[in-house]
Amino acid sequence: MKKVIVILVVLLSACASVSGPKEKPWIYEEPMAGNHSALARCVVSRLQSDSRWSIRMLQFSNRLYPDIDASEVYAYDMRFLPGVFARNSPTNPDAVFDYADLSPEALPYGQHGTYTGPDYAFALMIKKIDDNSVMATLKGSKHVGGIAWEYLQACAQVGISS
Repeated sequence: MKKVIVILVVLLSACASVSGPKEKPWIYEEPMAGNHSALARCVVSRLQSDSRWSIRMLQFSNRLYPDIDASEVYAYDMRFLPGVFARNSPTNPDAVFDYADLSPEALPYGQHGTYTGPDYAFALMIKKIDDNSVMATLKGSKHVGGIAWEYLQACAQVGISS
């Protein structure tokens, strides 16, 4: 009986170690009308003004990749960011939130895959197709990513173009 238990434990631990970190699944991908940079700014602005607790827990990073005509919005859970203290913790009702500037951080696209920071809640890539349209791709958490996707669609319908 002890041998069976030992074998089961070894098999379970082997199976548990096989699955490593997984890539976030794609949730949405769709062409839309608009300018990638303006759409990204619009989405970040709307997310920052959202009062839902699941969105208030997030810090946003807006990146611009001029070499491929694309923008990317990352959302990070502030509870897992280094250097978050009680005074700015999203669980503190008296917290002081220090939102980043809406202007995007311009980076070469080659640095896109070199990110080693905290895990993101979602990543929204908006890439230029032609002068009037973009391809938007969102991956990450279905809940908060879905909210960001709704904001993106609203921004595209309003006709954000500059």
